[in-house]
Amino acid sequence: METDKLVEKLLNEGLELLSSEKKQKQKKGFYSLRAARGLGSMAAVYYEGVCYKNGIGIYQSDEEAFERFNQAANTVPEAMYELGLCYINGIGTKQDLDKGFACFSNAAQSGLPEAQYELGVCYRCGEGTKQNVKEALYWYEKAASQGCLEAYHNIGIIYQNGLEDMPIDYSKAFDCFIKAADEENPDTFFCVGNCYLNGLGVDKNEKAAADWFKKAAEMGEPDAMFHLAWMYQEGVGVENNDELSADYLDKAAESGWEPAIKIINGED
Repeated sequence: METDKLVEKLLNEGLELLSSEKKQKQKKGFYSLRAARGLGSMAAVYYEGVCYKNGIGIYQSDEEAFERFNQAANTVPEAMYELGLCYINGIGTKQDLDKGFACFSNAAQSGLPEAQYELGVCYRCGEGTKQNVKEALYWYEKAASQGCLEAYHNIGIIYQNGLEDMPIDYSKAFDCFIKAADEENPDTFFCVGNCYLNGLGVDKNEKAAADWFKKAAEMGEPDAMFHLAWMYQEGVGVENNDELSADYLDKAAESGWEPAIKIINGED
């Protein structure tokens, strides 16, 4: 019991010090974790992995992070999730999609929303498992119900496009994009704008579309820039402005957006 109290004390001290912006305090925080680890705390091993992953309180090392996540995975769901990310992306270890999928599946079963989301991605893309959009939707919805806004975006994409044998439902797609927009993701902002522009699941509103495209463009989303170039050229949802149209077209091309590049090069 005394050991458990000491471990808890060391963990709390360590995490508090690691949250400081001062490097010296972060270093002390890491060694508090090290002390808790010495007393057998798998949570401390996991947090050490996070420190190595982000270079907080200790030098950055993908390999050391992978080792810590691997050690703590069977005890700490968050470590199992991080281990899955390592395998899927080949970080600190050789890429292994099958192992990554297995890790996400394990962590997802424990109720971790981040893992449920990544498991949905695996099913959607066929990474480490057979592609299955219905399973992807199931896990996205599990993650979304726990506040994972990114999952709402992906649910919206599935309903908007009717992937595999899923029926198209523009209304559900729009509702999901609106919920996901709270995360301030430029891809989601674009999707909301596209819904308003084309009247998908919501009344057509070209001005609202332009407003959402502007939000996405400010965050560097090239398709939103491309759409704004057209809208300013044609006066759709905004007043005609050839200068702004050209500016957005140039920005889209600079971001590597092929349709914009082709227009500038006279290929379209």
